[in-house]
Amino acid sequence: MFSRLSLQTKILIMFTVVIILVMATIITFNSFTLNNAVRETNVSQLRGITTAINGRYEESRSVDDVQQIIDYIKHREKNVLEMNLHVKKNSMHLILASTNRDLIGSYSSKQLSPTLISGKTLISHIHEDKTHKVRLVAPLVEDGITVGGIELFLDNSNDYALVEKRIWYMVIVGLVTGLILTVILWFIIRRLLVLPLLSLREAANTIQEGKPYEDVELNASQEINEVAHAFNNMVYNLEYRFQKSITDSLTGLYNSAYFKFQLAEIMNTTKKTGQSMALFFCDVDNFKKLNDHEGHVFGDKILKEIAGLIVKNVRSEDVVCRYGGEEFVVILPNTDEEAAKAVAERIRHMVAIHGNQSILTPITISIGVAVFPKDADEQQIVHLADQAMYMAKSLGKNRVITASQLSKDATGYERKVDDQKWLLNTIISLARAVEVKDSYTHSHSEMVSKYAAALASSIGLNDKEVERISIAGLLHDVGKIGIPDSILNKEGRLTNEEYEIMKTHPVLGFNILASVEELKDILPYVLHHHERPDGRGYPYGLTKEDTPLGARILAVVDAFHSMTSARPYRKNALTVDAAIDELIKGKGTQFDEEIVDQFLSIIDELSEKIS
Repeated sequence: MFSRLSLQTKILIMFTVVIILVMATIITFNSFTLNNAVRETNVSQLRGITTAINGRYEESRSVDDVQQIIDYIKHREKNVLEMNLHVKKNSMHLILASTNRDLIGSYSSKQLSPTLISGKTLISHIHEDKTHKVRLVAPLVEDGITVGGIELFLDNSNDYALVEKRIWYMVIVGLVTGLILTVILWFIIRRLLVLPLLSLREAANTIQEGKPYEDVELNASQEINEVAHAFNNMVYNLEYRFQKSITDSLTGLYNSAYFKFQLAEIMNTTKKTGQSMALFFCDVDNFKKLNDHEGHVFGDKILKEIAGLIVKNVRSEDVVCRYGGEEFVVILPNTDEEAAKAVAERIRHMVAIHGNQSILTPITISIGVAVFPKDADEQQIVHLADQAMYMAKSLGKNRVITASQLSKDATGYERKVDDQKWLLNTIISLARAVEVKDSYTHSHSEMVSKYAAALASSIGLNDKEVERISIAGLLHDVGKIGIPDSILNKEGRLTNEEYEIMKTHPVLGFNILASVEELKDILPYVLHHHERPDGRGYPYGLTKEDTPLGARILAVVDAFHSMTSARPYRKNALTVDAAIDELIKGKGTQFDEEIVDQFLSIIDELSEKIS
């Protein structure tokens, strides 16, 4: 129950309890001190009376003299209610003198025996109606021997009322003081600890929600300020790495991976609002000839200039990306065909004006335009804009063609994929490069691919899906290309900062592979192969229901092969049995329970087959 309370409530409860305990201790101590002071006063009064009576009794041995003293004391001391002199006679104790003449000659109470026999002083309190009495008994001494006792009844009502009043006063003052201290301490702790922590939590929520981030500036303790500074640095470091992963290094535009992400987001928004969205597919004309005639450095300069021209001639909410090579794409939210064509013509015109820097190869641009949902659905709009762009090039270049202008008979159109195939081979080579970079993962990608394919087949997936999962297994760690060697090959446990960097490799891998059209179906498997059923995985903390099946398969086989292989942080690989125990421990939390059970059911056959 206590663990569910907020930090503010916990601190307030703890301070309240501590202050109550402290104030209760103070009140108890003061109450004891007051009562003890009254008691000492009564005892002091008894000692004075006892001294007087003892002196007179030893001097005269006359009970009458003692009676006179008792009467005098009763008359003089207003709080004295009754006094009795007990003296031993024939082994019994009798009252020989008293302010109450009716008691003279009667036997003493057995309750007085501690005083009458051993000489101890007795004190007791008596409450009768609204009167508070104190009964004190002191020894009567003759020649150093206790021969009786002096019994004294005092009216202590005023002292008792005063003590009670002071105790209530202390209680009230304690409560008020405690309340004031609680408020003051709560204000201080809230200002120095709670509010700074809430600011950090709000900043974390801002990042999670994808809102613009502002520096967390706190006026707190040095330690909290250092945490805030470290948090700001971490955010900007992650932001820098994220921006780097979605930015084309040459032009500064977004890259193709970010284009695909934004396209899906904007299309979803467009469907909800019922508006239109336009897509430009742009290709620089004669760019290969320009590179041949002027060189690649000049070609890169032209690409940056064209990128700048496109950005200047679209709106701030439009998304401009470099798709690859000399190709650019532009997403225009809330734009119909007429408005989109006007923007495309303006871009084409500006490029044509600024593209005459090379006499041998004037630069122009061909643009294909497609509008969603008018021309195509979300699966076809990229293909349709691309086709319109190729139609513009085939009609003489330096022109804008909309999807509605495409010939209905153009069924023989096929985009050349030589560059894509070459890029696919390059990506597969990158999988080899990961193993070269990380010497501890020898054949890891191939083994994960084989395990994943066998497991997918045993589950009953079709051949096409098995092939996709196999390819994802081969390429699942390609993002480690972007991880520093110092982290990738570090011996021993990674620091929290190093681990956060290592956790970026699925996103880096997604961004690397996203430019290959043929690999679009495996991208979710690469991106999410470190997610967990309990939602504590990365990069997005998805649960089992939101994680693709292929990614859940990769998570199991990747973990198994990693555990049974030597790693920088673990020189000795686990045995197969030990690795199986770890998989079983992680069922339902780290790993999909059904996938683990299926994998363990075929692991013996799998080991023989793959070995």
